[in-house]
Amino acid sequence: MRHRVPRAPSVFAVRVERETGVSEQPGQERVLDFLAVPTLRVEEGTARVLFANAAARQFPFILEVTGRSTLVNQEGSPLPSEQHPVKRAARGEPLEGVLFRWARPEGERTFVVHARLDRSCSPGVVTMSFQDVTQWLRAESDLLRALGARDTFLSVASHELKSPITVLQLVLERLQRGAHREGSLPGSVLAERLEPALRQVRRLGVLVQNLLDVSRARNNRFVLDRERFELGGLVREVGERFVEQARQVGSELTVEDCPQVEVHWDRLRVEQALSNLITNAIKYGAGGPITVRAEARDGAVSLRVEDRGIGVPEGDRERIFNPFERAASGHRVESLGLGLYIVREIARAHGGSVGVMGRDGGGSCFTLRLPLEVTEGEYE
Repeated sequence: MRHRVPRAPSVFAVRVERETGVSEQPGQERVLDFLAVPTLRVEEGTARVLFANAAARQFPFILEVTGRSTLVNQEGSPLPSEQHPVKRAARGEPLEGVLFRWARPEGERTFVVHARLDRSCSPGVVTMSFQDVTQWLRAESDLLRALGARDTFLSVASHELKSPITVLQLVLERLQRGAHREGSLPGSVLAERLEPALRQVRRLGVLVQNLLDVSRARNNRFVLDRERFELGGLVREVGERFVEQARQVGSELTVEDCPQVEVHWDRLRVEQALSNLITNAIKYGAGGPITVRAEARDGAVSLRVEDRGIGVPEGDRERIFNPFERAASGHRVESLGLGLYIVREIARAHGGSVGVMGRDGGGSCFTLRLPLEVTEGEYE
């Protein structure tokens, strides 16, 4: 027959019980009190907490066995108090590596719980440990998300790279057959048939350049080749380059009057950034008008590209500037998800910024803000 072993509380135990409402045993519990892992000793059957070490007292919600609990399931719905790990362990349920989640005002916390029942005395005592794995789960979630983005990128990249290669191959095969059949082709016919091939070669060049820019940006090797030039000429030149492309999707591209101001930028990089913003507006502008404007004020220039398209949800306005990201809009557009990221890195290299806001009446306004003068030095 087992006998109940009396537990004479020490001065330390009395102090802990007075401060926390949880009693403590001397001896083994003094050792447990030094553990970094929250640890409890619970009475079998009653679920009475006999001891909570210092680490456990840092998480008082673990001790909320009765009353309103913040314990939640995988969907975030509250669990009844009977599902509390302390009560389950006291009932003799095996809890070896079971996850439990608590919803807290400062954020959700997840613990792996281990429990061991000792029946050498009566009633038995369950020793429980609570390993905080919140950060690990977040890291795992971020890793899975990154892997998903990588897989999506590889799928889209293979499609984007294959398309121009396929068109290029068809054009060249057509030229080859024509040359064999006709002996020689008139210059005008040859030029007409070569135009699609040249477009696809340029497209391949842009794709490869984007991949190279991402590699440079991620390795902090984004170096600027600065020169002084007039801003208005740059904006007009880039805008005119995309007028026909915008017209093909039903959009009217307008470049408003630009200030006559000299800037000290990497001209090719800023052309690339502005081109990416205009291309983005053409893709997502839903055939509506597109406006490009520039404004100089307080030693900086703001380049704005506005469209009347599907817009960017507020929750996506930061995320879309990350590599391989696209807004969750339901509007399917095949892209590598690199254009806006490269714009952001070009802006940072110039000591500037880029952002997006919604427009009254729908659509988006992307703003690239750069200082007139860019200091020397490699981009960090």
